[in-house]
Amino acid sequence: MKISKPEISQQNDNFLYQVNVSFSDGTKPLWYSVSSQFRDLISDRADAPLVALLIPAMARGEAIHVEGVISEKLYYNLSGLYQRILQSIIPSLHLIDIYPSEVQSSSQKALGVATGFSAGIDSFSALADHHYNKDVPAGFQLTHLLYNNVGSHAGGGEILFKKRYEALKPLVDERIGLPFVAVNSNVQSFYKGFSFQQTHTPRNASVALLLQNGIGRYLYASAYTYTDTFIGKTDSNAYSDLITLPLLSTESLEAFSVGSEYTRVQKTLQVAEIEDSYQALDVCVRGDHESGNCSVCWKCMRTQLTLDIAGILDRYTNVFDLEAYQRQRSAYIVRTLQDKNVFSQEIISFAAVREFEFPPVLKLQADFPPLQYFVKKISRY
Repeated sequence: MKISKPEISQQNDNFLYQVNVSFSDGTKPLWYSVSSQFRDLISDRADAPLVALLIPAMARGEAIHVEGVISEKLYYNLSGLYQRILQSIIPSLHLIDIYPSEVQSSSQKALGVATGFSAGIDSFSALADHHYNKDVPAGFQLTHLLYNNVGSHAGGGEILFKKRYEALKPLVDERIGLPFVAVNSNVQSFYKGFSFQQTHTPRNASVALLLQNGIGRYLYASAYTYTDTFIGKTDSNAYSDLITLPLLSTESLEAFSVGSEYTRVQKTLQVAEIEDSYQALDVCVRGDHESGNCSVCWKCMRTQLTLDIAGILDRYTNVFDLEAYQRQRSAYIVRTLQDKNVFSQEIISFAAVREFEFPPVLKLQADFPPLQYFVKKISRY
């Protein structure tokens, strides 16, 4: 694989950062587009495309030749340890060589502090600690929020990305008061055969590296606690974020995970104290929603059940369809009681602490699946 020297050009109201990527079977561009008001954030280094394209190159078993400046620290980490970790997560990947045309160390570090903001539990939790909390040291106080199109919008793609961004922008502008940087990209097109869940960290980190001319710290909202951290084959690279994100840093950009000191339940309760979340919380995993929540997907149900156990679900009547939740509540409780997933186990423990009793019939259904089938059958009559 060959990555050309980055070119930055203005196109209407946006600046386009682009490289041409040559594979063994063809050439296509990789690009990022950022509003012209954030031009001063964009770096002319080739760090961003190198991180974005490492997994696709490893999948092909192709060495990477980079025409452009690569940060020394990043080159060192990506040439060795980071590839080993990726291979542990995705065993089908091959170790490859990286050949940059120029490697430079930089002692200049920008003052900007950024995190991604999708209005979910993780991102609101990051704001709770680094924006709403005024006691956080100045160097860790957020200065920018990022909204990326690198694959999280499923089949909705660029259209859904823009609609979701516009839906969130009034909240960020009027209530949160931080610059909201939308970064569009075609990164997703290079990840055929890989789920977003399994590769989201390097995709999003590539955006932070793109903006390292103005962003010196990138706070990536964690999904799991310290105790859940591990390196190994999994369908989510989030388990290793605490370890891998520092390896995606440069001398100019410090990337690291935040929020791993909290369980999912603790984060949900933390976010429930933020009034801005009552109108904007968006946890839905369905890709056919422009904004808001479907209220019945597994993530919507998980969040609502947690709030239900805490007795504060009514705070979110503007973002959830509580009637839809109630219709699915019993079935979801049964699935939660049967599930060994860490988040389900947290909910069960939380219910015990709160002395919240699940209905006995649901416990029976969870313990005896044939009974669950029988209950469903007779409920039709």
